[in-house]
Amino acid sequence: MFFLQAIAPVIPYGILAGAAGIIYGKLIGFVMAWSGALAGTLSLYLLAKYFRKGLLKDLFAKKYQLKFGNMNSKTIFLIMVIVRVFPVIPTPIINIGSGLSGVPMGIFVSSSALGMIPWAVAYVALGDYFNRSRDITSTMVILGAILIIIITGAFFLRKRIRILADPEEK
Repeated sequence: MFFLQAIAPVIPYGILAGAAGIIYGKLIGFVMAWSGALAGTLSLYLLAKYFRKGLLKDLFAKKYQLKFGNMNSKTIFLIMVIVRVFPVIPTPIINIGSGLSGVPMGIFVSSSALGMIPWAVAYVALGDYFNRSRDITSTMVILGAILIIIITGAFFLRKRIRILADPEEK
């Protein structure tokens, strides 16, 4: 399911990962959620990389203004980790855009693997917590904290990506 969710996210990742935490517990649930999502992510990246030439690249580049060509590997890696940790860009767009724009596979896999860990851990642990806890107040506090982290991260992400893309614009 996680593999398919990374390709076509019909069911939100958080629900699937939370369900894995409820059913399998923290460790097995995390391994399933993280590795399945990473495998699906990689397959979409490879498919986009294979079709990198032609109409698909032109359409995608115009719509999303891909400009990775003038960035160094460290900058690309950092941007990729940030967009995974703070999911303001839909995962399929990240995967396809990375393949079409020529992000090296090693950078893509390592940054995706690293950037997916926090959310996999959070969702699976939350699912496991829901399975074990009956305390609604603590649950709401945890959900509120996660929401604050997402909103704060999205705010700083926009600014940081602009600075990384154009270092002279500080």
